[in-house]
Amino acid sequence: MKQEIGFSSEKEKKYLERLSVHSREKNLGQELKTQLAEDFGLVQFTLKYKFDERGKIVDLLSGQEVVELTSRGGRDEETASIKQIENGLNQNQKQTWISFSPKNEELGYGQNCVDFWRVIDNKVVWNRIIVQNNFQDMNKIRKLLSSKEEVKDELEILKSPIAIEGFKLAELFDSFRLNKEKNNVNFSFIEKIVERYIEEFRKDFGSDLTEDSGLIYRLYSACFNALKNREDDGGDIISRCDLENYMYGVMTGVKTEQSFGCSATTTVGSFGEKIGYYIVGAGEVKFGKIPEGFKECKKCGCWYFGDKCPFC
Repeated sequence: MKQEIGFSSEKEKKYLERLSVHSREKNLGQELKTQLAEDFGLVQFTLKYKFDERGKIVDLLSGQEVVELTSRGGRDEETASIKQIENGLNQNQKQTWISFSPKNEELGYGQNCVDFWRVIDNKVVWNRIIVQNNFQDMNKIRKLLSSKEEVKDELEILKSPIAIEGFKLAELFDSFRLNKEKNNVNFSFIEKIVERYIEEFRKDFGSDLTEDSGLIYRLYSACFNALKNREDDGGDIISRCDLENYMYGVMTGVKTEQSFGCSATTTVGSFGEKIGYYIVGAGEVKFGKIPEGFKECKKCGCWYFGDKCPFC
């Protein structure tokens, strides 16, 4: 079965088009942080479901109800939680539902887990993260986020999910201490990379960054490879020269990377030097590596130096 792409720059562009102009860049940053967190193991897995005609959350392929599947192999408290989440998402699809599964060997939970249920593009998305927070920590966070009273024990918190509105998944990560991260990449480093490169791309492309799927793909690839280089080579963020290759260079290859989440792979582009037609002197056209400081004319596609393209 063909796996779903973890990040689609074209889908991201269409999503951003629905937002107000002033909020697009912030949302792009959050989406990149969330996807990269999954790519580098901070999200344990992502599964997608749909609503059927009765409003039941069902498996995309088999059509089996999630509540029914949970009741077969899970505890009654888990089934009660899923029922609340299903009803809640039917009533308000803008909410994110959070459920808590603290580590408990007697109940069969080997790790501290937090689940996020959201509706994205008419699909019900379930994200699970592994956290360091134990039952006591989860209880306090649950109260802080929802203003609900703390529950008495692990069984009660299993059946007591909460609904949050107005937060991105990446923003909610800040409430928890993520488990020891794979690849030596933590969420704060992902934030640093995404914020730095969004700033660099904005300097060169302005609002085009959130309106051009090609630029979004270049930005995502630059962020991914900066994080990957940190893991493989112990290096720091990529150099300005290399970054310009991602911004302007021709594509030299595409890699398919397996995300740590079980549901997706991610395609990452490799980009070379800026190569193209550039104008020098009184209008002489040359082909090759674009000199430093030249800009691309959006009308004719040639590169020029100065305030105005000589050809346009």
